[in-house]
Amino acid sequence: MPKLFCVLFSIFILCVGQAAAVTVETVLCSGVEALMPVDTVESFAAGIERVYLWNRLLGVEGESFVRHVWLYEGREMADVELPVRSASWRTYSYKTILPEWTGTWEVKIVGADGNVVKSIPFTIGDKGITTEAEPEKTQTDTVKTDTTVTTPPDSTKNE
Repeated sequence: MPKLFCVLFSIFILCVGQAAAVTVETVLCSGVEALMPVDTVESFAAGIERVYLWNRLLGVEGESFVRHVWLYEGREMADVELPVRSASWRTYSYKTILPEWTGTWEVKIVGADGNVVKSIPFTIGDKGITTEAEPEKTQTDTVKTDTTVTTPPDSTKNE
């Protein structure tokens, strides 16, 4: 369980179009409720309808953006630009999955500067579904998010 958690729920530093470093948490999951991931997933069963990538960005100065680039078997399937409008911002994108899209997938998280910050591989199909019921807490989970503004994905960009 700890190895899976480290792979899927990671914290990394990202330069989001500014000089200051930004802390980013990311979770690949099967759903998002109340702006939080419902689980942590490494591979999905065939027939899954949507796959979600959730982020929390801390330390952003001013407005910026982060992109989620969804790849299937190495081919780009979606490129979703998500605005970041405060120092503590939670956002996510999802990819609707057709039944025949089983195999190797990857989501690249790209900063405003165009650099790939993190790449998260996953599979749909043969390996079934592997989840953790609840992501473990990290130090940045305790940061107050009173000023966090909700950003739902633009469904026209990530379908």
